[in-house]
Amino acid sequence: MPLTRRQFIGTAASAAALACKRVAAQEEHALFWRIEVPDGGRGVAFGYTRVAAAVVPEVVKDGVRLMEGAKRVVLDMNNTRFPAMKIDPNLPSLWPKLDPARAQQVRTILTSMHVPPAQLENLPGFFIASLLYAEGQANPVPSVGGVIVDQAKALGRPMTVLLEASDVEHLRKPIDFARINQSVDATTIEFLLDARRRVGPIGAYCERLYRERKGEELERFAKSMSDHGVPESQTYLDAEAAREMMLARLPTALRSTQSDDLAFCLLPIGILSGPKSILTALRDQGAHTTPLA
Repeated sequence: MPLTRRQFIGTAASAAALACKRVAAQEEHALFWRIEVPDGGRGVAFGYTRVAAAVVPEVVKDGVRLMEGAKRVVLDMNNTRFPAMKIDPNLPSLWPKLDPARAQQVRTILTSMHVPPAQLENLPGFFIASLLYAEGQANPVPSVGGVIVDQAKALGRPMTVLLEASDVEHLRKPIDFARINQSVDATTIEFLLDARRRVGPIGAYCERLYRERKGEELERFAKSMSDHGVPESQTYLDAEAAREMMLARLPTALRSTQSDDLAFCLLPIGILSGPKSILTALRDQGAHTTPLA
């Protein structure tokens, strides 16, 4: 039976909606992206995080395969040795802020993480929150990104960086541990304990999200932690300024005069996921992005 115009439009609209849902689902489960910028530059972007390669063998496998198909490698920055963090030993302890039941629950968890009893009673709040956030995470050495980069070096792939050493030095910022510690209170710890009740040890849960390639969900979870006062992984870099610099330089790094020149780019997963994803910014500039794996 022939379709009426209304039926055709309705069928086409439904198909388009299903296609959009499939693309959205792919985007929600992608760590590797194909990028094509308007001037002809092409590359594969990989969102890495500090997770053990042994925990995500399939991600490593895909990363090595896609890297081997590229002519060169682009890194966000070279490994940088930052000064040792100096933490005031006189920072106030968290324990007086917690009721006895919560304090005992936290002590039990930290003891299971092999925190020495002699250190336990004097731990500042931000340190305890960071430990709860990392619970269950495997030793991230060698990391997923490190294994892929080592293989690229073994193959002799040319490497460039988006942030030079001078940029990293410019972006460095001091960390106010006293302010961070003051922001961690009983409400912060209760939020972490509630999250733990829902998802299990939080560090292991974050690893699982990454292993399942749920980059967007991982970014949302990390944001919920930050919104509730949980200290993020401490760095010495101005993350927002670093993002803007990488966004401005990535199209140039992808550009090449050779049609078969494909770059493999390693970028932090937080740069490629979430509302401030540089993929969204690149699309706004006319680039095409496609989830690969």
